[in-house]
Amino acid sequence: MRNRGSRAGALLATLWLLGLRLPLPGQLMEGELSVVVTDPSGEAVAGASVRLAGRSPEFAAAAFTDARGTARLLRLPLGRYRLTVSRDGFEEWSEDVESRSAIPQEVAVRLRVGAVRSAVTVSGDAPLLDTAQPLMIMQAGRDQIEETAGTTLGRGLVDVVTTMPGWLLESGAVLHPRGSEYDTQYVVDGMPLYDNRSLAFAPAFENEEFEQINVMTAGIPAEFGRRLGGVIALDTRRQSTLGYRGEASYERGSFASLAGAAGQSYRTQATALSLRAHGGMTHRYLDPPSIDNFTNRASAAGVDARLDRDVSASDRVNIYFRSNRTNFLVPNDPEQQEAGQRQDRRASETAGQLHWQHTFSPRAVGAVRAMMRDLSARLWSNPLATPVHADQDRGFGEAAVIGTATIEEEHHTVKLGGDFRASWIRERFALAEPGAFPSVLFDFHDRRRSTASSAFVQDYLRWGRFSANVGVRVDRYRLFETETAASPRLAASYFIPKVDLLLRAAYDRVFQPAPIENLLLSSAAPNLGIEGVEESLPVPASRGNFFEVGLRRALGNVLRVDLTHYWRRFRNYSDDDVFLNTGLGFPISFDRARIAGTELRLEMPRRRGVSAFASYSNMTGKAQSPVTGGLFIEGGEADELRGVVRRFPITQDQRNTLAAQVRLEPAQRVWVRAGARYGSGLPFEAEDEEADFPAAILERVNFERGRLKPNFSLDLSAGVRVAESEGRVVSMQVDARNVSDRLNLINFSGLFSGTAIAPGRQVSFQLRVRF
Repeated sequence: MRNRGSRAGALLATLWLLGLRLPLPGQLMEGELSVVVTDPSGEAVAGASVRLAGRSPEFAAAAFTDARGTARLLRLPLGRYRLTVSRDGFEEWSEDVESRSAIPQEVAVRLRVGAVRSAVTVSGDAPLLDTAQPLMIMQAGRDQIEETAGTTLGRGLVDVVTTMPGWLLESGAVLHPRGSEYDTQYVVDGMPLYDNRSLAFAPAFENEEFEQINVMTAGIPAEFGRRLGGVIALDTRRQSTLGYRGEASYERGSFASLAGAAGQSYRTQATALSLRAHGGMTHRYLDPPSIDNFTNRASAAGVDARLDRDVSASDRVNIYFRSNRTNFLVPNDPEQQEAGQRQDRRASETAGQLHWQHTFSPRAVGAVRAMMRDLSARLWSNPLATPVHADQDRGFGEAAVIGTATIEEEHHTVKLGGDFRASWIRERFALAEPGAFPSVLFDFHDRRRSTASSAFVQDYLRWGRFSANVGVRVDRYRLFETETAASPRLAASYFIPKVDLLLRAAYDRVFQPAPIENLLLSSAAPNLGIEGVEESLPVPASRGNFFEVGLRRALGNVLRVDLTHYWRRFRNYSDDDVFLNTGLGFPISFDRARIAGTELRLEMPRRRGVSAFASYSNMTGKAQSPVTGGLFIEGGEADELRGVVRRFPITQDQRNTLAAQVRLEPAQRVWVRAGARYGSGLPFEAEDEEADFPAAILERVNFERGRLKPNFSLDLSAGVRVAESEGRVVSMQVDARNVSDRLNLINFSGLFSGTAIAPGRQVSFQLRVRF
């Protein structure tokens, strides 16, 4: 074991030192295209309209050439596009182009003299398939993000993600990718975040902050690590056109929900500056344990700012700052409400990023990205809290630096680099009997520093109809002890043009350190001698092997079909348990888990005013005890899971999940949409069928099968652009979620999760202005 660790450490050090010798870029999911337009004599053509349109992903960008005949299109999702250039007096020019990496590309366009044109049209359709993409990346652009049906605070972005196959939304807006509990990784402008981003743990990401969303669940490149159940890459909004621009939004809806955002930006040829603020409130923040929705108020506010500066033709600097805060109440169950309990929680986060990028040549680019942030979560109870009085103050400060380099050749795009991250974790947790505070049963305090470093190398290969992404990653993590792991990654595809069919396969080896939330207390429990609390071992890192096979096919250049089958094997599978209705979750792990599923997505990108999609997932998951970690009470159901082997469904084992949507444009500037969501129901562990729950809740539980009955929601929306001229747009939108007001049960009382009820009917109005 020592020799193996030494070899892994040597590889890590070698790759890391190699990364430090070059200015290396961060994890970018975007490209850049410069278009130079000339006339038949080679003179620059100013004022030419440059348009880029894609359907894989669905994306559009536009610009006009300057006095030098140049137009820049920034922040392009990786994929295939149709580029069109037009100018009065010239024939329209059109060609397919590709965006494969962060390396800037240049396209030279020579227009031919033609008839005078009075209107700009786009010739032909953009490609429906990206035939050289071995990864399965699902994407949502700004239009889809902004048209998300109105909802309460913090849920808009996760609603976009859950329209994609493989993603399940549990109570508290917790995202579960393919059955994983804690293993969602957010990446904000190239900077990974590994903490739990559910509503109960951290301030939420709001739709108004982002331009596009990129989602991966398999074939994940080696540059990503530590949380690999699913990756959600978010690109913040930045202005691409010159001059001043502004935008504002207002939303009002059910449950006294109110939200608003406003932003202002300014751009010159070399500099862009933007400032944005958002805030809101609601009377339904978390998913309550009672139909009555007791004590469920929340308010939130945040600001973000960005400065982008082209220092020279080869150097670019970006500075990004974000600060958000949420205050909310933990919803009571009927017994707690009768006792007069009030539990307040507050979450705040402040983060800053610095990114420097240098272009060495037309085929090589590098940069360094750094981040510092602090996240805090606070809970306190009044003297009437029951069944326990809980008080908590936890959080962490974090510093990170990332380096990568990208080198592009005809058949290869090589990317290599590494990162280093240090986290200063702090936890305080006090527990008291009802009415006894400030006298406590125990008062836990601890501080620890964790470090994580990695190095990776990957190669994106393109040989004819075959493409592949091959890489390896080495991680080294230290908290209670030091762990090192090597993770090979492979994704490959082959295109068969006769049937417009792309075949895919992927393998991911993953290493995932234990979740950071409440980890110190959960791991320290055996040494505290806490009366009434079971002993446990520290929560170990999770390791797994992910496999996937699938196909993507275009039907008539109108409909795209994606079919995928996957299977995952875990050792030390991560989960959490909720402590005595306090709303606090403590990390645990099961000895092993096996998850398998099949996913189908049918998608018709916008065509003649019609677009639609349907996503279906079938999944089964089994976990195996013994369980490690958590904060369980002695004599409870956890006794039989500590030292015995038992198999049971994972808490996210929903066999069938469906999301579908149809959008129509019956008239110019008007659109209507209908959507539906269905889930066959999660398993539960409660054994007492005579539990004291209202009949309406018990009717949604199938005690014979040990599962909740299916949930269903029908959603309707309509929108209109009431004004549109020269970059000024005023639009309105009306939404109705769960129009039948169906009672949907998310979770039912059990060992690892409490009771949670989904929202009933919600009606909202949204207003957006761009100027």
